[in-house]
Amino acid sequence: MKGRFAMFMAALLLVLIFSGTASALTTRSGDTVVIDDVIDDDVYIAGGSVLISGTVVGDVVIAGGRVEVSGNVTEDLTVAAGEVVITGNVGDDIRVAAGNLTFNGDAGSDLALFTGDTVIGREALIGGVLAFSAGQMEMLGNVTWDLTGSAGTMVMGGNVGGDAELQSGNLEVLPGARIEGDLRYTAPERIEVPAGVVGGEIYYNMMSDGNSEIGAFVVLWWIASFLALILIGLVLLAIWPDRMQRLARKTSDSPGRAFLTGLVVVIAAFVISVVLMLTIIGIPFGLIILVMTIILLYLARIITGLWLGRWMFTKMGRVQRPWVELLFGLFALLLVSAIPVIGWLVSLAATLIPVGNLAEETRRRF
Repeated sequence: MKGRFAMFMAALLLVLIFSGTASALTTRSGDTVVIDDVIDDDVYIAGGSVLISGTVVGDVVIAGGRVEVSGNVTEDLTVAAGEVVITGNVGDDIRVAAGNLTFNGDAGSDLALFTGDTVIGREALIGGVLAFSAGQMEMLGNVTWDLTGSAGTMVMGGNVGGDAELQSGNLEVLPGARIEGDLRYTAPERIEVPAGVVGGEIYYNMMSDGNSEIGAFVVLWWIASFLALILIGLVLLAIWPDRMQRLARKTSDSPGRAFLTGLVVVIAAFVISVVLMLTIIGIPFGLIILVMTIILLYLARIITGLWLGRWMFTKMGRVQRPWVELLFGLFALLLVSAIPVIGWLVSLAATLIPVGNLAEETRRRF
């Protein structure tokens, strides 16, 4: 399951970076974005509220607050938002990272989810695999192939054409459900599966109560981190637009040197704070340095996100507003950081390089 999830994260990033780089591309942004006509092009959208009731002949990538897709998308649909409602038709894969998702549409191929509260309605049709990591999942729809994922709480009442592999701290299988293949589930205790629901075999794996909360916590933490960084980044862009963009541009200038400088600065800051806290009079100063260092490490990713967003749009041959670059850049950065093995390396570099550049700029000023 971890392997599938890592592949999902990588696929999302690749879509964001490379989709449409060699072809035509339409971008839309604003507080409210409405597409109610026919667009024969790939579309990238960033907005507070996004509504697609028309037809897009191509891929669609969206970052926003609330997203509703009731129209048609002929190729892939990729969404990162607080709330997502999909009732339309998508010709190929759908990938969603959201706080709340209601899906009652038609996916031509796979549906991959990284969500909080999720409802797959009875009218939903997924032409491929449904893979998910969710806080709460209510699956009442129809999956042509396999169903695989984890959720803190899950109700399974839909139809699955292949196997189902589920992990949940609170799993319920309704009498009206149907799984043509095998059911493999991990839960704190065995559940009663109604007769006639599973066409193949049923396999059970015990899970401790503590582990049952991990999937939901990771999902909610990722969403909260994304939204918090976006909010703080927009504030910083409003207060120091020139300085933020200047620091972002420096990210690709001597990144190795900046990384080492940032590492030295962080280590020195922690050492100094510990030494100060070993003395009674220095405790307040040590705490201040420690807190400021932690805040700096957190905010440094905003600068990297801004640089990454600009790099992505430059590869597409497009110029976007800084806040749009920030949205897409942070989304891609957090996705890659969530990939096992390499994610922590990416996160470390994304944090220390801006710290090093900021230290160099401060040194030159003084």
